[in-house]
Amino acid sequence: MKLLFQGDSITDCNRNRENPNDLGFGYVQKIQAALPNHVVINRGISGNRTIDLLMRWQTDTIDLQPDILSIFIGINEVWHYHFYQKVLTPSMFEDYYKNLLKQVKYLLPHTQIILIEPFVLPIGVYQKSWDVELFEEQAIVRKLSHMYNTHYVPLQDIINEKLGKYKMDRIADDGVHPTDLGHEIIKDAILEVIKPLLGEEE
Repeated sequence: MKLLFQGDSITDCNRNRENPNDLGFGYVQKIQAALPNHVVINRGISGNRTIDLLMRWQTDTIDLQPDILSIFIGINEVWHYHFYQKVLTPSMFEDYYKNLLKQVKYLLPHTQIILIEPFVLPIGVYQKSWDVELFEEQAIVRKLSHMYNTHYVPLQDIINEKLGKYKMDRIADDGVHPTDLGHEIIKDAILEVIKPLLGEEE
C-alpha cells in the first residue's frame, strides 16, 4: 500500500526535499519504521498553508495516487496571520480545504483520507489571541471529515490527554512543533487509524 503524508513543517520535519524518498525526522519516519512492508511518502513542506497545498496538489498528491492520504494542515493559517499579517481566514481555510478534498474524492475515489486536527499548546510562540481562529479551524476540520466521509484524528484532545503524564514542553517546546515525544504521540494516533485500513489490527 502507498501512504502519502501531506502538511506543513510538522510533517516535513527537516526532510531533504532533493530526495523524494526522504521522510524527515518526525512522525512520518516513525510510521515507516512501524510499517516496513508499505510505501511511505512525505510531501510536507515547512510554512505551508492550505493555499500552498492547493497550488501543488496535482503533482504532490493526485499524480502520486496514494492508497491512503493523510492531511495535517492549519496551524500556519493562524500563526502566520498573527505574526506576519499573512491573512488566510477560517472561511478561506474551509474553502481551500474543501477544494483539496473534492479533487481527491473525484480523481482518486478509492483513496482513503485521514484528516488530522491542528493543535497548539499554550507555551512558546503561542498567544491567547490564536484561540478564536484555531478553535474555528478545528471545528471546520471535524465538519469536513464528516461531510466527505474521511477518517479523523482528534489530535488536540489526544495531546491534551497526554498532559496528565507529561509537561507541555516535553511534547512541543514552542507550543507548535512537536518534540521527539510529540512525534511519537502523533505516530501512535495515526497508526490507530491506519492499521485497520491495512488489515494490521493489533
